[in-house]
Amino acid sequence: TGEAWRSERLLLNKEVLAPEAVPAFVPLLSAVGEDFVRRARAQARQSGRQRWTADFSHELFRFALESVCHVLYGQRLGLLQDFVEPGAQRFIEAVARMFHSTAPMLYLPPELLRRLGSRAWRDHVQAWDVIFAQADRCIQNVYRELRLRRRSAQEHLGVLCNLILRDKMGLEDIRA
Repeated sequence: TGEAWRSERLLLNKEVLAPEAVPAFVPLLSAVGEDFVRRARAQARQSGRQRWTADFSHELFRFALESVCHVLYGQRLGLLQDFVEPGAQRFIEAVARMFHSTAPMLYLPPELLRRLGSRAWRDHVQAWDVIFAQADRCIQNVYRELRLRRRSAQEHLGVLCNLILRDKMGLEDIRA
């Protein structure tokens, strides 16, 4: 809250949301988009009908998560593969559970749900625990790669890398 929050918010707006920042993320989104199109074409060929027969909404959800993670962390989670790693699968399920458990909180105060120990509240908290654990792993990986100089500022980096390299916010503030 207060001036610290306002200052960090203005910095994030400038570094992440400004129209000038968008071109740096296009290659990251493009790579995921190309993989998604390849996956869609392969599944259409495999169907024998030359059209998509799988659950398209599930595939779009995975595409969206892969895109967001690639832009935020500059890393791919492998969500568009036929086999998704167990940790990435837990992340997909946690995000879906978080969205699903949010609906009751739009109608009932979250504090009431928490005090009652409702399933929606427990599911929501557990989902966020998994989401934050995944984010922490990504942050640690990015920080390690930068420290070991496996990544350079010339590469297409995600939001997190850009914030770390600019050194205008502390790592804990970035994480938050």
